[in-house]
Amino acid sequence: MTGQQAIEAVFEDGVFRSLVEVKLPDHQRVSIVVPVQDDLPAELLTRAAELGGSFAFLAAPTEDLYSLDDGEPV
Repeated sequence: MTGQQAIEAVFEDGVFRSLVEVKLPDHQRVSIVVPVQDDLPAELLTRAAELGGSFAFLAAPTEDLYSLDDGEPV
């Protein structure tokens, strides 16, 4: 039988310890996927990029490759 179940756990002393009751037979093999959490939330990174000037070059007139005279959208 294959299936997926998300289980919250903590890693202590080299062992993953479930925070909820898990109904599995003893010695049942499972795969553990550990999502990597960013140090900073995406919203904060976006705001830092906006305020830091990293993308200020996009406001330059030379960045407008197309104009209204270039034709109709397809």
